[in-house]
Amino acid sequence: MSMNNKRFLGLLAIAVMMLLAVAPAAAQKGFTITGKVTGAADGKVYFSYTINETRVQDSVMMKNGSFTIKGKVPGPVYSTLRMQGIRGAIGIFVENTIITVETDTARSFTRISGSASHKVYEEFAQTFQYVHEKAGPIYRRIDAAHKAKDTVAYEAAAKELKALGGEADSLFAAFVMKHAASPVAPFVIIDRFVNYANPQMVELLYPKLKPSALKSVYGKQLTQYRTIAAHTAIGARPAFAQADTSGKPISLQSFRGKYVLVDFWASWCAPCRKENPFLVAAYNKYHEKGFEVLGVSLDDKKDRWLKAIAADGLPWQQVSDLKGWKNELAVRYGIRSIPANFLLDREGRIIAKNLRGKELEEKLAELLP
Repeated sequence: MSMNNKRFLGLLAIAVMMLLAVAPAAAQKGFTITGKVTGAADGKVYFSYTINETRVQDSVMMKNGSFTIKGKVPGPVYSTLRMQGIRGAIGIFVENTIITVETDTARSFTRISGSASHKVYEEFAQTFQYVHEKAGPIYRRIDAAHKAKDTVAYEAAAKELKALGGEADSLFAAFVMKHAASPVAPFVIIDRFVNYANPQMVELLYPKLKPSALKSVYGKQLTQYRTIAAHTAIGARPAFAQADTSGKPISLQSFRGKYVLVDFWASWCAPCRKENPFLVAAYNKYHEKGFEVLGVSLDDKKDRWLKAIAADGLPWQQVSDLKGWKNELAVRYGIRSIPANFLLDREGRIIAKNLRGKELEEKLAELLP
């Protein structure tokens, strides 16, 4: 073997060894969050995020207000940081980079740098805060009207809230289209339009997302949610059975020949309880004409479920597997917020969804004059 060949093989061996040494280090690349909390001493810092219902948690000790958290995420994910002895949490979009967090014990300021996704998220957070501040007084008026049984004030405030909802939809849609390539865009669609059941907005915005957003953690989740949502799309024919309050299986198909509202609710859900008077009014008015309601409770305590049925005077059939948010029907049909409902025609096809307040009665007036 010539000297040149030996030299070549030697250099090749060195190159291979260098690649083998570098590869494991590259595979371990993740995030490092370095934090400084002015005014804080020692205590624990809790870090967590959730992907596909799986919660990932970690904690480290903070010394003299400083801490470091290291790990690896499958892509940019919304996470929270909580500090022992300090109220509230810091929301942060974590990606596999070096991230710096600065705040103080009073939360008078919070600065986060090093995450491109978080910078985009901050713009959404500002928009959300604007909507939140406008919604607060309206919700208080709704609560006061409900307690006073003032239907005129209740409906006026509800109308104002609906208008704000339309404004919010427009603002969030504009954000998604502006940042259609960011992983934050599908996160916002899930947070605002999947979790709060607005399938029309999901279908409007999903095609606007760029491939980079669709390939992200939340892009994949959103694609999965759309598949589930197809089970309750207009024209779909859901079929299921679940046990009633006595343990007897009740089949949705047994209601064929009638208009049926499938209502997802729970005893602990204040908005659901506020909707119940409207459901009772519609039921009493149209039941004899062929209208039925089937309640699906997301309770996990039977006594509370039964007590709420009696307290609200709900005369229709109720079913539940008492698994809370893991109710098999809620999981199957992608129910992520309540109250939620869908209205079936006499053939068992979904013809309307998420009717609120007087909307149900108005729809039934068209169907059962």
